[in-house]
Amino acid sequence: MKPARLQTNDGGGTTTASYPRVRHQVIIRETNLGDYLLSGSSVLEIDDASRTVVALCDGCHTVQDIAAVVACQQCEPVETVVDELVPFLDMLVEEGVIQYYDTPEYISPLYAYDRPLSVIWEITYACNQACQYCIARAGKAAPDELSRKEMDTILQELISLDVGLINITGGEPLLKKETALHIAKKASENGIELELLTNAMLVTEEVAHELHEAGIRYAQVSIDCVHPEVHDAQRGVAGAWERAVNGITRLRDAGIEVMAAAVMNKETLPYFMETAKFLENCADKVKMGPVQPMGRGEKSELLLTPEMYYDLQVLRSTTPDNQLVDFIFCKERCSIGTTPVICPNGDVYPCMLTKYKELKLGNLKKESFRSIYKNSEVLHELFQVTVDDIEKCNSCWNRYYCGGGCRGCAFAYHGTIYKWDPYQCEGERKFARALLKWGHPETKRALKELLRLSKNLP
Repeated sequence: MKPARLQTNDGGGTTTASYPRVRHQVIIRETNLGDYLLSGSSVLEIDDASRTVVALCDGCHTVQDIAAVVACQQCEPVETVVDELVPFLDMLVEEGVIQYYDTPEYISPLYAYDRPLSVIWEITYACNQACQYCIARAGKAAPDELSRKEMDTILQELISLDVGLINITGGEPLLKKETALHIAKKASENGIELELLTNAMLVTEEVAHELHEAGIRYAQVSIDCVHPEVHDAQRGVAGAWERAVNGITRLRDAGIEVMAAAVMNKETLPYFMETAKFLENCADKVKMGPVQPMGRGEKSELLLTPEMYYDLQVLRSTTPDNQLVDFIFCKERCSIGTTPVICPNGDVYPCMLTKYKELKLGNLKKESFRSIYKNSEVLHELFQVTVDDIEKCNSCWNRYYCGGGCRGCAFAYHGTIYKWDPYQCEGERKFARALLKWGHPETKRALKELLRLSKNLP
């Protein structure tokens, strides 16, 4: 069983009588360079034995049961397998992939692309900010937003489908606080994790405690720059920065883990290091990603140039001892369609960056998620697309590292998912060359191995 190579969460231990169970269904990604397990933001390299183990982490097999199956397959004594199995399972607990239970509770461990793994739910397009690059073009509530009854029907199906996570967003979801609390309370009572994506302007101490009481344990709050005047100009509201920072403090005080997210663009990128240091001190986690060419970001003057995109990659990947590092694995396809977005009117799209009418999967006022995942030709096509199907990418030496970029970006520029992503392409290739020159030895070794698959080293 191969060890995992990724970030760690909370640790744990077990006995052979415990029932290991995946927290959410996991994706097994088979590639030309081996198999990988995907769970949330985690990526683990696995072999046949560890795949068998994970497939048995269904909440109804004890550690002893799993050891017996593996021992039979490998013709080894059960005691020998247990000695290897228990540390492997405990490592999966540390990575947040599984949990231990004292009594059986079944879940199908492996994702079969027959349902959403998680969902992003835009409950309204009403917003109290006017961000220059808003993908949703949020501002006013749509006249045909889902009714509470329609939302309850959708929510009940998500519960029955054992969806692992609902990300409640907007617009600004706290402008419809009671709706957000209703979804969160019902979902959390049925074992679904909740995340709130908010600008935090409306987060008072009382609201923070209400959110926690409803079952929300994670929130993402946007702060684009360490300098208030820059953030406020990006967001179109004076005082937005101060209210966001105060909101983060209140959410954390209420027991909610906060990720501070900064949108890097032409105006905020020069302050990357200052902003990163500030956010690390005020939040639990930090995410600093590029502005995207969709919604109000389409053709925006704030979009990054290829050189800026490269600079962002370097800034995000440089260690304190001035080495470039990255986790390298074979990106033949993305996870598009596994986390669909529900729009306020019930429209469903493959992800947040593919909200184009040609890529719409259906509408939940008219059909169910079960029907969409069974019958949508668009979705089934997206599940099959690999980087080898994409024009220009299929002959590029860097394709298995960058994965062909974003299919949403490709559609934004070309009107098709089958062409390259011009927004990321040049910067990604330059960054790959930098990793080969200045990367950490392990990063360079792994990347060279990956690039050999393309048979066209730079």
